[in-house]
Amino acid sequence: MSDFVKGGNEKISENDEKIFHLPKYKKFITLIDEETGKTVGHFPLQSKNLGKGWVAVYQIMAVLLARLKLTNEQYRVFLALIGKIDFDNYLTINQTALAEEIDMKQPHIARAIKNLCERNIIIEGPRAGLNKTYRFNPYIAHKGSEREKTIVEFEKLLEEKRKK
Repeated sequence: MSDFVKGGNEKISENDEKIFHLPKYKKFITLIDEETGKTVGHFPLQSKNLGKGWVAVYQIMAVLLARLKLTNEQYRVFLALIGKIDFDNYLTINQTALAEEIDMKQPHIARAIKNLCERNIIIEGPRAGLNKTYRFNPYIAHKGSEREKTIVEFEKLLEEKRKK
């Protein structure tokens, strides 16, 4: 294996790459580019049980999303949001924290979220304290056991949005 750090947040490898700590995974695969010998990435090996860390993304919607020609920042925010979907497709977003997490400026996060809302990929919900909440479009991705209920609730939010 490579010089993956098992403690601390990150370190620079011998290949001048940032290697991030994956604290909850004890086993991982390190991919190395055969031509350059550089580390490509570390991918955790998960147990067969999906547990809490899963989300269903619908294949046809993945193709349709690719056809939308989202910008790089919109794709990055989209992927980060997928990683944050709570059960029944709720998202509570602190844009500043998300910006730090994915190494992006907060105004770029706000612009990407606005665009994702305009395209109904996510829809704005009520505020939760200082943070905005959103609902992820259940036709694109879903997390939770009651997809039909989530679809009905999402459709209601869309209808309210149209009326405004």
